[in-house]
Amino acid sequence: MLCVKLAKEGQKLSEHFQAKEFACSCCGMVLVHPELLRKLEALRNVVGAPVYITSGYRCPDHNRACGGVENSYHTFGMAADIYSDEKNVNELAEIAENVGFDGIGIYPGQGFVHVDVRGYQDRWEG
Repeated sequence: MLCVKLAKEGQKLSEHFQAKEFACSCCGMVLVHPELLRKLEALRNVVGAPVYITSGYRCPDHNRACGGVENSYHTFGMAADIYSDEKNVNELAEIAENVGFDGIGIYPGQGFVHVDVRGYQDRWEG
C-alpha cells in the first residue's frame, strides 16, 4: 500500500499520476493501493490522453460527508472516480473493464466512472 501522510505539490506516484490527485479533500491524506495505481496507468495508456481523478482516497469523515457508502473502497485507497475529456463514460468504463478493474460504476449524469480493485467483479450504473 502506498501511503503518504500529506500530499506534497508535485510528488509523483507514477508516470502520469501525482499524490495530490488521490488526496482526501478533507485532511490531505493519501492512501493508494498499488494495484489501483497500476491499472490507472494501464487505462491512461490505452486512452492515450489524461485521465482525471475527481475522488481518490477519502477519510471516513469525508466519505460520510459526501454520501459514500460505509466501508467504501475509497476509504481503503482501492478506488477512484475518474473522467477523460477524450472518452465518454461508457467508453471509459469499457476500457476500465479491459484493463482489469474489478468494480466499475458508470455515472453518466455526473460524468464520471468509479473504478476499484475490490477482488471480485461488480458493475452498476448510478
